[in-house]
Amino acid sequence: MDTEALDAFPTFRLRPDGAGTHDVLAADGRCVGQVLTAGGGHFARVGGDRGPRRESLQGAGGDTVMLHIAGHGLPDEPPAAYSGVPEARVAVGLVPLQHQEIVDTTARAFTFYAMRQPHVAEILSGLEIVRAERDAVHSRTGCRRVARLLRLVQEPAQALLDESKGDTREWLALPLARLLTFCLQARVRLEATAEQPSADLLGRYSAPHGADADLDTLHRIWRELQSACSAPSELAALDAAMIALPGGHYAQSSQRCRSTAAHLAHVRAAADGITGTGRSGADGTRSVLVRELSALAAEVAERLEATARVLADTSRLGTVRAINDALVRARLGELTAAGEQAVRVGRTELGPVRRTAAGMWSGPGIAEPFNSPEGAAAALILAHLASAAAERQRRTGRPTDPVQS
Repeated sequence: MDTEALDAFPTFRLRPDGAGTHDVLAADGRCVGQVLTAGGGHFARVGGDRGPRRESLQGAGGDTVMLHIAGHGLPDEPPAAYSGVPEARVAVGLVPLQHQEIVDTTARAFTFYAMRQPHVAEILSGLEIVRAERDAVHSRTGCRRVARLLRLVQEPAQALLDESKGDTREWLALPLARLLTFCLQARVRLEATAEQPSADLLGRYSAPHGADADLDTLHRIWRELQSACSAPSELAALDAAMIALPGGHYAQSSQRCRSTAAHLAHVRAAADGITGTGRSGADGTRSVLVRELSALAAEVAERLEATARVLADTSRLGTVRAINDALVRARLGELTAAGEQAVRVGRTELGPVRRTAAGMWSGPGIAEPFNSPEGAAAALILAHLASAAAERQRRTGRPTDPVQS
């Protein structure tokens, strides 16, 4: 029998089952719920839960899957890492966007007592925390942090759904199922992204304000740690290191990058000193925050150093944009443990760029090494494009812009 994949959940499929009913099938063929047709509309049904009227089978099918996920969890399949910071930020943003629906439906379910219901209060508090952390996904440490904080929404939402009966469950089933689905999906994909990071989470900062977003996250962790610490004197060294950080525009220049990276080394040392006291284990929250702060300080410092090297190469190659424009014209291989990276334009292998014994970067035909692998690769690409443009001009007699060619 013909089946139709659900747009929002492609691993689930709709299968007609007669009399206007469609089964919703998981990837392994199990029926996880039905879509019922009545009165010109379509309705999800999973066990005793029923969704609202939808105009399309696809909409009701999506409701069915979310109700199933709320009761049984995500499908047992490897989660896909996000393609980059923009996709991760949008996915995390879907969670706090459910705030108003949770407010409205809990008000209907509990009338005047919604805000006194402890699970509702915890959900709303968690949603505000996640809302404030959307920009944390600019780093691998931040992805892990947001995945952890999503539990502040997921756990009370699951408890409220499990405890709800009768009319209360009828009001809350789908809004809570949608919220749980977004939380579960974001959590597993953020964890996968931290383990298999996209290009914009590695090496230099390519986004204009990526470093600023990461330092903002570092400051939020610090403030949270201050609130969680019962002995403020224990944070004296960390407080001093954080206060000494320069303010804003952390990746504005090579000098600013290196200065901030040096300060972050002091932040990390101070955080590791707290961990080393052996007392942080007595407070689970404090211990987690200390580890997050140390890991993020190290990650940001490494990326700022890489950014500083690229900025130093602009003295020879023009602007960062000129370097970026050159790099997008080529295919770059993975940077190997031996310190080599392949560079190819079309079918032409320009040769790998290599790390020198002095920590600089060179390649075929480069007389004076560059500070960064990006600078060396861009130099090879620009030289190749200029040579190709000169050859075309020789053949045609017409001037050619190497960048446009």
